[in-house]
Amino acid sequence: MSGVENGPGIGADAEELIGRFGASLWEYAVYTLDPLGVVSTWNHGAERITGASAEEVIGRNISVFYTAEQLAAGQPEELLEQAARFGSHTDEGWRVRKDGTRFWAHVTTIALWSSDGTLRGFARVTRDDTELHSRLERSLRQFRDLFGLTPVGIGVFDRYGYVLDSNPALRELLGYREHEMSGAHIANMVHPDEPGRESLRLAFRSGKPPNEDFTQEWSMIRADGRRVICELHIAKSVRASGESFWLAVFQDVTERHRRAEEWRYWATHDSLTGLPNRAAVNELLSGTDTRGFAMLYCDIINFRRINESLGLRAGDELLIELAKRMRSDLPREWLAARMAADEYLIVCPEPAAAGGIEMIADTVGELFHRPVYLRGHPPIRVSASIGIAVGEETTSTADELLRSAGAAVMEAKASERRRISVAGPETISEMERKVELESELRTAIESDELTLFYQPIVRASGAILAAEALVRWRHPRRGLLSPDTFLPVAESADLLGELDRCVLRTAMRDAAEWPVKPDGHRAAVSVNLAELSPGDPDFVATLDTIENRTGFDRRDVVMELLETSLVNVSGRGRRTMRELTEQGLRFAVDDFGTGYSSLARLRELPIDVIKIDRDFVADVANTRADLMVVKAIADLAKAIGCTCTAEGVETFEQFELLRDVGVHTFQGWLFAPAMPLTELKALLAAGPLEQRTGENA
Repeated sequence: MSGVENGPGIGADAEELIGRFGASLWEYAVYTLDPLGVVSTWNHGAERITGASAEEVIGRNISVFYTAEQLAAGQPEELLEQAARFGSHTDEGWRVRKDGTRFWAHVTTIALWSSDGTLRGFARVTRDDTELHSRLERSLRQFRDLFGLTPVGIGVFDRYGYVLDSNPALRELLGYREHEMSGAHIANMVHPDEPGRESLRLAFRSGKPPNEDFTQEWSMIRADGRRVICELHIAKSVRASGESFWLAVFQDVTERHRRAEEWRYWATHDSLTGLPNRAAVNELLSGTDTRGFAMLYCDIINFRRINESLGLRAGDELLIELAKRMRSDLPREWLAARMAADEYLIVCPEPAAAGGIEMIADTVGELFHRPVYLRGHPPIRVSASIGIAVGEETTSTADELLRSAGAAVMEAKASERRRISVAGPETISEMERKVELESELRTAIESDELTLFYQPIVRASGAILAAEALVRWRHPRRGLLSPDTFLPVAESADLLGELDRCVLRTAMRDAAEWPVKPDGHRAAVSVNLAELSPGDPDFVATLDTIENRTGFDRRDVVMELLETSLVNVSGRGRRTMRELTEQGLRFAVDDFGTGYSSLARLRELPIDVIKIDRDFVADVANTRADLMVVKAIADLAKAIGCTCTAEGVETFEQFELLRDVGVHTFQGWLFAPAMPLTELKALLAAGPLEQRTGENA
């Protein structure tokens, strides 16, 4: 080993160190110092790293390899003192080579002692970590750049939760300057209203962070006092010294929460009026003790008329105005909600305090009935059918109360005089029976289980020209039901269109079995349409399908339209009617005189038959006004080239008067009642009918 002196035996210590650690130690600078830091030995590794030979170094103080700043700070002496005090010391830092260049040194200093406890000097092992340090510096610089540039807030906290470092994004997120953030505790950044704030403080107080990484959402508080919601990703890390610390990433999710709250709001509120909707009612009342509550289900009467006459925008304005009244005029503790297009729900939690059910009903009724001022229109008034249900003191749940109120409003709507109905013990049972009947009717329509009766339409001579199809339902438990029983059910269940198709299909199938007359035709079948309209896109396709399946010629079919439906026939519907009449199909206006159709509309439609409503026929023998109305209708029919038919003819006197004023054909008990298909077929085969007397009617 070059330059090893034999003086105090320190050189022997260096050789022993090399022998202990192997030949690889020659890659290191291994040298010894006396107690004052003067170099005693210097190996080839030291020559290679520093560029200085043993002859140049031995006898000189090791401080020649330190920077001016390190010398000024007394670092060479301090490192030796640390090694003497603790037995050894490890240090990293810049050192200076012979040529003045610097290298990053990893230095381990070991104190050497004699047997009598005297400090003999020091042995040192130095490693050139310049390249490693450069890579680490580049990595740290990249990390610091990333730390500073990342748009997500990052904080480094000691094990007790105090800020060691923070990036600009975190300081901007929370509104702090760098010096304000340094040393702040994480719990002080959490909003005071956050339930877990104190538990977070306690978790850090022990200084023992858990090993598991976790993610939580916290409401944080900015320096200006504003709330910001953050998703915190917190992980434990460990320093080289073994001391643990926290890394926390703060992601601002305030906007996400705002959007979620907005979405939730509109999921539970009506977009037009801003009132709670059905989902909100279910949520608000779920689990609530509603015993004693009063629930009012309100349905605006003839709201459709507003939309049709004034337009949809006016209808929306009306709904908005009513919602404003509910918010401003009803007591704060009441709940007002929009359940459907023109249906509202009002809940009063303490009816007695509000003056009782009658007072509540008056208050709500008056709220609806007050004039509403719409832009561009005169003031209008509306009314509402109101169904009321009051929670019983023992068993009523919110769902039961809502069902009772809904059933009560159906009763109120069915009544022409009484617009307010209070649910009684049988209300739900009655509603359930209606729902059951609706389900059974739907099945009967889908399965073609309805039955048709037929009432002949005859000339004055008794010759049968046609027969009107009248639907009946043979219910498995309730027997034969008339239309008065199940048509309202079909209407409320939106089944009228399907019912029309079922009746048309059955009527044409039955009529295909009727006897053929000498002219090669059968008596016509007349079908009354409740909802199916020539303006429907599938009207012609439906007729084509039925004609193909039944083989019954459409030239022997009469479609009866209610007079009230004529005003709603679209341009498409008028074109369809004209095309079908060219193919031989005929149209009749049923119950003429009871609706509001204009003569202009009647003139522009291809109508073949006008049927006078039975209400005019009933008193035609006793009331001159009715007779004049019938004569006017007959004259109108003649003027526009239509056949005039009178319904409900029951007496010979009625028949004579109707015949004399120009009525062409007759339908009623005077000639024949409605009858099953088999009886009608026999009647058609027998020839012209005779007028029935009172005894055989």
